[in-house]
Amino acid sequence: MKRIIIIIAAVAMLAGCKTHERIVTVYQHHTDTLIYTKVQRDSIYSHDSIYIKEKGDTVWIEKWHTRWRDRLLTDTLYISKVDSVPKPYAVPEYIEKPLTWWQKTRIYAGNVLLIGLFVAAGFGIFKLLKKFKVI
Repeated sequence: MKRIIIIIAAVAMLAGCKTHERIVTVYQHHTDTLIYTKVQRDSIYSHDSIYIKEKGDTVWIEKWHTRWRDRLLTDTLYISKVDSVPKPYAVPEYIEKPLTWWQKTRIYAGNVLLIGLFVAAGFGIFKLLKKFKVI
């Protein structure tokens, strides 16, 4: 008899909710930042045959004069991009089995039994209060 009860309990434990996998899409965000830096060198070489240089009230005349002028230009460009990539993966979803007629009957009988217990307890408390002449 004990074995039969254990077998019935084991079968009852195996029955119930089952899982069902469904595919859920989750978005992953990737951020890319590209930096382009461009350095441009700009130089001027000026060779002049006659150059007049003033210093105060004195005027100087030079026959040959060379002037160098260098300058570096830096240009930086930032490109930022956010990319959403969907990545599907399986998520277990629990599906409840509908109740059988026997389970529905037991639930209904349990509700009736609870209501009966509350009525009986109320009736018993009422009799005790009447016995001690509180009411």
